[in-house]
Amino acid sequence: MISSLYQNQPLQILGLMSGTSLDGVDLAACTFIETDNGWQYKLDAAATIPYNEDWIKRLKNAAFTSGEELIQLHADLGKYFAELINAFNDHYLINPSFIGSHGHTIFHQPNKNFTLQIADGAQIAALTGIDTICDFRNKDIALGGQGAPLVPIGDRLLFPEYAACVNLGGIANVSYEKNGKRIGFDICPVNMLLNYLANRIDKPYDDEGKIARSGTIIPDLLVQLNSLDYYQQSSPKSLGKEWFDKEVLSLVEKRIEPISDLLRTSVEHIAIQHGLIKTNTNANDKILLSGGGAFNTFLVERMASITDRILVKPSVDIINFKEAIVFAFLAMLFVNNRDNVLCSATGSSKNHCGGAYHRGN
Repeated sequence: MISSLYQNQPLQILGLMSGTSLDGVDLAACTFIETDNGWQYKLDAAATIPYNEDWIKRLKNAAFTSGEELIQLHADLGKYFAELINAFNDHYLINPSFIGSHGHTIFHQPNKNFTLQIADGAQIAALTGIDTICDFRNKDIALGGQGAPLVPIGDRLLFPEYAACVNLGGIANVSYEKNGKRIGFDICPVNMLLNYLANRIDKPYDDEGKIARSGTIIPDLLVQLNSLDYYQQSSPKSLGKEWFDKEVLSLVEKRIEPISDLLRTSVEHIAIQHGLIKTNTNANDKILLSGGGAFNTFLVERMASITDRILVKPSVDIINFKEAIVFAFLAMLFVNNRDNVLCSATGSSKNHCGGAYHRGN
């Protein structure tokens, strides 16, 4: 068994994450060890490799391609990831024992019992020569869960000093302890929405939220956004691009108000939805922020005002690479035959060890 070889030994694992914002591929090489005081990790090397225009176009259009084209993209992305990994390892002079790859989500419809993250793990393993764990979500779907969020177990074991962890990525997710269980769920779109609006005026994103800060809230749009059915649902729950396109994009794409006003309204919407943090934490609790949205100064200000909590922006490496670190950790748990998915976060029938294993040599 894998677990008999690696349990309780320091192990370097490379985590790989490609998020819905399509800003690039995050690579994080981490060394993990379990001690009497819990899990410890060290970030050995990390980098974000931006997608070029061709990859952005292919991934944006993936949900609308033929089956054959999607399978080809799955193989091509796996090969591309392998090339990035080999270059990363050569540059930093490292040789990780395992790879934990989240892949890139194309479909996420747990209500229909499926989710799809592409980037063929067999390609990654074969072309890097490194054992690869991927497809972390599918077993959870099979067990009746949402297949997301998966990071709460990493939040609990790697960042226990925080009352809650919030990742402000393409979609925001949160996790926190409640009655001895780790609760986690997707909150609302963040960079998917903010970047879409910034793109309409030929900007990749709203730097520090400066454009939003100059705008004015559009009252009826704010009401419409806050009234979406998803926000009334109890957890476990999760979001995907399909929901964003149908429910959110349909509200904002035809609006003719200035982009500054649309961004200002969107920031307020995101901050309001994060108000749930106040309900589930105590005064003076520290909340860990990560993801690209943590660099949006105006958004963080509005979140702090509404939540009335201490929002901590850690080191730039943690902000940028926390999810890649966690997927390396999920692989660490996998190779030790330990549960790496919490049913309290996903709604599956039990805690379990998720992932598909591809031997590199």
